[in-house]
Amino acid sequence: MADAQHENNSGSPATGPAKTGESFVRHANLMSKLTFLSRISGLLRDKTCSYFLGVGTTWSAFWIGFQFPNLFRRIFGEGALTAVFLPVYTRVRTESGQEAATSLAGTVLKLLSLVLLTIVLAGEAVVVPIALSHSVLPQNRLAAAMVAIMLPYCIAICATALLAAMASAHERFTAQSLTPIIANGAMILGAAVPVMILTRHYPLQSRIVWVAAAVVASGAVQLGIMLLSVRRGGVHLSGGRRIFDTAHKDVVIPAVRQITRRMAPMIAGLSAVQLNTFLDSQIAWWFSPDGHGGHVHFYLFGRLMHAAMPAGALGKLSVAQRIYLLPVGIFGVATATALFPQLSRAAVKGNMDEVKHLTRAAMRKSLFLSLPAAVGMIIIAHLLISVIYLGGRVNAADVNRAVWAARWFCAGIWAFELQMILVRVFYSLDDAITPMKVAAGMVLLNITLNLILIWPMQEGGIAASTSISAAIQCLLLLLILRRRIGPLGIRALRFDVLKTAVTTAAMAVAAVGLDRLLRQIPLLSDRHGLIAAAIRLPLVLLAAVVVFTAVARLLKISELRQAPVINRFAGR
Repeated sequence: MADAQHENNSGSPATGPAKTGESFVRHANLMSKLTFLSRISGLLRDKTCSYFLGVGTTWSAFWIGFQFPNLFRRIFGEGALTAVFLPVYTRVRTESGQEAATSLAGTVLKLLSLVLLTIVLAGEAVVVPIALSHSVLPQNRLAAAMVAIMLPYCIAICATALLAAMASAHERFTAQSLTPIIANGAMILGAAVPVMILTRHYPLQSRIVWVAAAVVASGAVQLGIMLLSVRRGGVHLSGGRRIFDTAHKDVVIPAVRQITRRMAPMIAGLSAVQLNTFLDSQIAWWFSPDGHGGHVHFYLFGRLMHAAMPAGALGKLSVAQRIYLLPVGIFGVATATALFPQLSRAAVKGNMDEVKHLTRAAMRKSLFLSLPAAVGMIIIAHLLISVIYLGGRVNAADVNRAVWAARWFCAGIWAFELQMILVRVFYSLDDAITPMKVAAGMVLLNITLNLILIWPMQEGGIAASTSISAAIQCLLLLLILRRRIGPLGIRALRFDVLKTAVTTAAMAVAAVGLDRLLRQIPLLSDRHGLIAAAIRLPLVLLAAVVVFTAVARLLKISELRQAPVINRFAGR
């Protein structure tokens, strides 16, 4: 493993603003590079699945089922549980030693598995009868079957995420960044193998079951890899029958109570974007013909309604979500994940200057990457979606609908990334209530905007609602955080943001200008579809990166040399 090991014999990391700041940037860059590899595998997965399965009603049904384990992973795994677990694990490890911290980790893992097993069994009791009932519309039966097949994946993926949080505390980031590649590879095989073995005429509704089963199988492999990673980090989890280790009961029981007490508000606080994404999917399904047997009219509270979106809305929305999550996963998640352990250690020691320093450093890095990413993704959305999805069962009309939604999602990339950082600052300060209140308001705002904007904007209205809610959430969290711990020194970032904006504008002019020139060439015009997009995309991307890097160097933006990928253009 290439994980960094920077802890001294006492288990405490090196301190000092400069040293810790450099450390978190280094770990963030490592995760960004590894996440980039996983995203590439994700693009191959999307290309394979869309080619063989399309992005219509059948894929929408799959996405309904896939949203449930995704929601649980983001809330219990990467979200609330790991956010509250990591600071407590760090404190126990510092105060009582690694043995007690290992005992705590094993206890939380067992309790999490029991809770999730109970939820999964209860969920199966609800969805299995729906999937088998002939009185339910076929599309809804298929969606229920997808939920039933993939619900057990919740247990494996949440346990994997918890182990990843432990690995982060030991500054081991490689394995957790590579596990998505396993799931992507499994889905590729699940989509392609039935066609190879059973031909293309094998029913689409049956082929989608293979993909769902492959997702579940990948969970066991991911869990095994993370267990091996934490073991190599010196954490040897025992699998005894007892929930609590008697040797460390006095430490573990209070720690578990502390984690449990903080869980509820954190679920709402950290998972606002995830909950909004889940609700977006439900609205796309039920306000389109997909949820009503293909009929464009349906009754809602006794009133006849016309579907706000055409059939396959959720399939197109899932494509759009994949596009905006590409930079968010590479930069935003990596920065927030690498930052959180150091924030937790600084907060435990009461070092507010260090908390502010880390927050400013993370915001500066995030904005330097997310602002050009947002503008760049809006520019290349059509090219990128065409290259990934066009062909097979996906036509130009499908691409255009997905692009419309993707551009509205991409407008909020900076807010999605900044929100991840700010929420973790609150959690490191042992404040779960404030993010919960803000997030609850944002979920309500998102639902309201969804139901207003889907009628004039269709799938784009759902995407715009999510971006607007995330931007407002960031503003509120910043204002409250300033009142809580004093000025963050954000004013000092204004000049940096201005320079980034100028650099981004130059990049946009170059990228749009080159794309227009290339479109004038007959072979590269839009009517040539996939071929034209495949040639124009790398050229436009290269021009954008070169111009962005050149202008950033001219303006002497320091973050350029710390940014993953483009730092090679800047020179070290």
